[in-house]
Amino acid sequence: MSGIGPARAGDVDQILILQRAAYRIEAERYDDFELPPLTESRADLLAALRTHTVLVARRARAGDTTPAHHIVGTVRARVADETAHIARLSVLPSLHGQGIGRRLLDVIERVTAPVRRYELCTGHRSERNLRMYERAGYRRVRVEPQSDRVSLVYLEKVVDASVGPHRARHELTGSASRFPHAADGRQ
Repeated sequence: MSGIGPARAGDVDQILILQRAAYRIEAERYDDFELPPLTESRADLLAALRTHTVLVARRARAGDTTPAHHIVGTVRARVADETAHIARLSVLPSLHGQGIGRRLLDVIERVTAPVRRYELCTGHRSERNLRMYERAGYRRVRVEPQSDRVSLVYLEKVVDASVGPHRARHELTGSASRFPHAADGRQ
C-alpha cells in the first residue's frame, strides 16, 4: 500500500465506486440493495468531506508513475460529545484479508483522538467485520433492527484515560495542515 491520507474532492468518484463494490457484498448477504452506502450520492459524499474526517488508502497500480494512486480503501468519522463515530469502512473486495481495513481503523482512531470512546456498527450477519472489530478492542453494546432483513450491531471501544490520546501523523501521507480538523479534534 502506498499510504493512508485525507480524501480530497477529486477522490469522490473513486470512493463511491469502491464503496459500492464493497457494500454490494453486504447487500447480497442481506438481500437489501438500498443500504445507505450503496445509495449515497456524489453531493452527499462531498458534504461528508466537509463534516467528517475521511481517509483513503492508496496503492500504486502496476507500472503507474503518476502521483494519483488507486484508492483501495476508505473510512470516515465525526466526533460528537467526546465520541468518534466511525463509518463506511470499505476495502476493495479483491484485497480483503490483507490488513487494509484494520490499518484504516487504526489510523482513523488516531486522527480523531483525543476522545473518550469510539463507536461503529455493522450488520448482524457480517461475521468477518465483527471479528475484526472485536480483535481491535471493540465490544458489542447493542443491536438495533433496521428492517426485516438487517439489524445493526453497535460496538464501542472506551479509551483508557491513563494511556492518553494517541496520534498517527507519521502514518498519514501529507501534512497535518492538509488534514482538516486533525489538529484540533473537530469533525
